[in-house]
Amino acid sequence: MQTTSESFPFSGNESNFILRVRICIFVTLLLTFGIPKGLGADDSTPPEDKYSFPWEKGSVKFGGFVAAFNSTLGFGVNNGPSVEIKGEDGLGLESSLTVFRVDALFRPGESRRHQVDFTYAAYHRDASRTLTEDIDLGDQTLPIGAQVSTVFDFDIIRGTYSYALLQDDRMRLALGLGIYAVPLKYGLKVDTAGGRSEVNGADITLPLPALAFRAEFQLIPKLFLNLESNFMYLKAGGFEGSLIDNTISLEYRPWKHFGLGLGYSAMSVSVEQDNISSDYPGADFIGNVDVRYNGLLLYGKLAF
Repeated sequence: MQTTSESFPFSGNESNFILRVRICIFVTLLLTFGIPKGLGADDSTPPEDKYSFPWEKGSVKFGGFVAAFNSTLGFGVNNGPSVEIKGEDGLGLESSLTVFRVDALFRPGESRRHQVDFTYAAYHRDASRTLTEDIDLGDQTLPIGAQVSTVFDFDIIRGTYSYALLQDDRMRLALGLGIYAVPLKYGLKVDTAGGRSEVNGADITLPLPALAFRAEFQLIPKLFLNLESNFMYLKAGGFEGSLIDNTISLEYRPWKHFGLGLGYSAMSVSVEQDNISSDYPGADFIGNVDVRYNGLLLYGKLAF
């Protein structure tokens, strides 16, 4: 049977031309609207990790803190007023101190919005001074010429949980709750012509709950501004305490797992107990302590 040209609407050349046109149209649409998802390279980063960078999973910071102090120690009798003595001017305690400080944090989960952080530093001072005036402590008088040895030690141990309400690749803002454990020891040993006596202050560990704020900003690649703020006020059962703890630092991260930071830290802690039968945990002393310090913080950071 003879085949006519009507059975094939296009000749071979015309069919090749139509095929080329269709390919050109497809390529044009592809370049215009992009490669459909699934045809290109696989994006292996989960959606919840898109903004986890540059916020590390965890880190440890080791540093030196140079602090300047202004402190007051109070000694009292049960249900009576305390007699306050300036720690630096009155008792000869050092007005500055360099201490070792360690900070650590961990962010569980893929989004890294949850954060647990930890801080530890120890501030231990002692001094000896000859009194140039009488000090009346209510039930005891320290006479002129007495040799007074003072011990004033306290540690700052803090654990905090926070959650980032805002987090992208430029900033991270978080709110949370923390708890301070503050081992506190202070007291006097007095040597006079009549012998040695002791004036007890406290040898306790106080738990202090606090509200927490955390903020981190990536100013430019590898350069970060970090802010920490913690504060509390509590009055219960004859005990009264307040705390403000702020740190601001500028941090440079030349490599992914290592950074250097320079910061400024300031803290104010005040605790007072006017009777020995307080229900507040750890507050089995009579007296008050008010200590304020601030200074420069220099640290190195290991991140993972």
